[in-house]
Parts: sequence; C-alpha cells; structure tokens
Amino acid sequence: MKRKASYFKIFLLGFGFFGLSILWSLYNSDIPIMLKNVYSMSYTASGWVMNLDNILAITLIPLVGFWSDHLWTRIGRRMPFIISTLPIGGLLFALVPWIPLWLGTSATSLAAFILVLFFVNICMGISRSPIIALMPDLVPPEERSPANGVINFMGGFGSLLVYFVVGKISTTNRPLGFAIAGASVLVAAVIMFLSIKETRDSLDRKAPQSEHADFSLLRRMWTPKYRSLLLICLAIFFWFIAFNAIETYYPTYMHAESPAVRDLITRFGTAIPTDAAQIAQLDKARQASEASAKFNLGVFSLAFMLLSIPAGFIGKRLGRKTTILIGLAGVIIMVLLLAFGIATTAGLTIFVMGGLSWALVNINSLPTVLDMGNLEMVGALTGIYYFFSQAASIVSPPLVGRIADLAGGTMSVMFPYAGIFFVLAAVCMLFMRPEDKPAVSSDNGPAV
Repeated sequence: MKRKASYFKIFLLGFGFFGLSILWSLYNSDIPIMLKNVYSMSYTASGWVMNLDNILAITLIPLVGFWSDHLWTRIGRRMPFIISTLPIGGLLFALVPWIPLWLGTSATSLAAFILVLFFVNICMGISRSPIIALMPDLVPPEERSPANGVINFMGGFGSLLVYFVVGKISTTNRPLGFAIAGASVLVAAVIMFLSIKETRDSLDRKAPQSEHADFSLLRRMWTPKYRSLLLICLAIFFWFIAFNAIETYYPTYMHAESPAVRDLITRFGTAIPTDAAQIAQLDKARQASEASAKFNLGVFSLAFMLLSIPAGFIGKRLGRKTTILIGLAGVIIMVLLLAFGIATTAGLTIFVMGGLSWALVNINSLPTVLDMGNLEMVGALTGIYYFFSQAASIVSPPLVGRIADLAGGTMSVMFPYAGIFFVLAAVCMLFMRPEDKPAVSSDNGPAV
C-alpha cells in the first residue's frame, strides 16, 4: 500500500528550517552592516566576506548530499550530519557580535571576526543539505510541493521573527539578537533529533546504492539528454542571483541611502559629521531606516509564509513550471517598481506582492529538481539544487557590490540588476520541459 506523507512529521522537520532561517536572515541583514560600520569595508570587500558561506556551501552542500546518500547508521543517513554540526554553528554565531566589543576594530579583531564566521559557515554548510534531503526522504514525489510548502512556511516564520522582532532587538543590541538566533538553532536541532527517526520514517530504508549517486551528475548535466535538468538549475542560478542582492543589501541600502539619511547628509554637507549633535541625528536616522528595511523584508516574509502552503497545492494543480513562471512575473514587477522609487508611496503593497510571488517560485523549485530522479538520488539532487543556488550567492554579492562601487557607491543599482536576472530565469523556465526525467535511467543503467 502506498504510504502517505505525515504532515505532522513535516511540521516537526520544519523546525530545522525555522532555526536556519532565523540565523541566516539575521546573518544576511546584520553582518554587512557590521562590516561597513565597524570595520569600514567597501561594498566590494564586504561582498566577498559575505561570500564565505556561499564558497563553503558550494562544495560542502553537494558533497554532504552525495555522502549522506551512501551512509546508513543507527540514527539514519542524514541525522548524523545534522546533530553533530547544527548546535556548534548556533553557539559560534552567538559569539560573533562580541568580537568587536572585546577586540575593538583592529586588524586582529577583523581576522577573528572572519575566522568565527568561517567556522559558523562550515557547520551550517554541513547540516543544510541533510536537513533539506529529509523532506523527500519522508514524502512521496506527488506530495513534495505541498510538503515543501509546510517546511518553507516554518522557514518563513523564522525570517518573519527576525524582521519584526529579533532584527529590531539586534539593531540596538547585537549580542542579544545573535544570542536569540543561536539559541533557536539549538532548539531546532533538539526537536528534529527527538521527533524524526529515519530508520522508522524514511520511505527508502534499504542499504544505499553507491552507483546511484556521485559527482558524475554535474558533468552529465551539460549533455543534450539532461537539457531540462540544466535549464531548471540555470533558472535557479539566475533567480537566486537576483534575490540574494535584494536580501543582502536592501537593509544596507536603506541604512546608508534612505531618503531621510540622504536629506541629513545633504543638509550637513558630509556623510561623516564631526559635530556630536549631527552624529546623533544621523545615527538615529540610519537606525530608523535600517529598522524600516527590516520591516519591509518582514512584510515580504509574512506574505511568503502565508502563501507557502497554498503555493505547493497551486503547483500541484497548475503544474510547477506554470506556477514558477507566474511567480517570476510578480517578482520582476516588484523590482521594477522599486527601481522607479514607487516603494516610497506603496512600499508595503510592493513587498506583499513580492513575497507572494516568491513563494510560487521557491516552493516549487526543489520538487521540480527532485522530479528528475528517484528516491536513491535525493541527496545527490538536493546537492545539485544547492550547488546552483549557492553558486548564485557566490557571484551576486561581490558583483552587485562592484557595480555599486563603480556607480559611485550607490546600492540603488541592485534593483535593475535583480530585474535582469529574474528575466533570465524566466527565459530558462520557458524552455524547460518538466516531463523530462533524464536522471532516472540511461541506456546503460542508472544515470547518476
């Protein structure tokens, strides 16, 4: 008899996404600000520091995904990676804001700051792929979009807490904000470990078949037979280039270039005043603008969260390709409106539309990739998905940072930049054929 998905188990698995989303949302919004304000880094340099997680993830996530497909222990194939690294990453993340408080802004402080970030990213990179792969391990293929909606609902709730609560705390008290995020990761790891037993709950409890999962898939993707798999992965690459720029630099843009901040800089005649009253006034405006940016991203995350579960069922009903294209049209409209400055009069509406549209895209993307293979390849295909999404995150921060520096130090360039890459993603999706399943088999046996 065909097993059905246990949505209660999927909800509990969602706590992993909840913890990760809190940590990464705070990481992406606050680390660039700390690099800029505490260590006086250029946008280009801070973009490369922000790339630490992406550079590590592009190797760690696929490697651990492939490796976990081959592994089977008393606690399963994914859980050993999760429980051994996720708690350590949470503890290290809580230490990050203390480094400039203890060591000041010296070169030693910066080196220690980057070193701790490096180890945080190693821990998160190792744990991320197994957490993602647990969903298709527990859920039959036809239920993956709705299940992905449930866990992304939990992830969206985590991001929401950052933008509306934890982010506001962190704006005025960085150590407390980071401590809350680190504790959330610890709690998430405990909940997953206690509630999910892979040896009981996994759909595929056979010994792993090593010939079904190796790095040859990355090579074979570039052959004509794998055209549809390559196109969906290129679409993922392009839309994450666009999204990463907005998520990473929108709070920084508002902190430095919001209308209120620009007005004060124009009035004072400098962005670095020496008068104490002017410094206090400018700092207050920057904090308010940063808080406003986080609120807008919170609205985006709320809209994403509210549609995440329905988006899975919409993808199941309309087809994932059609649903993704509708979502891409929505986010393209969002960034065009932001580029023309309409956010000043209709900001919340724009971010609501953007969050709803992004849910249609994001919820259905991983299941589309997983449809190209079978249960024995879940870790491998999850690794491929994250290879392309993290490759985008490697390219985007320094690229948009460099463009901003060349444009005179203005981060407003990120809006047309994002629009271009969202359009490229839509073009790839138009030519992708979801009925192609090249990774399931080949002329000589398993393709992967």
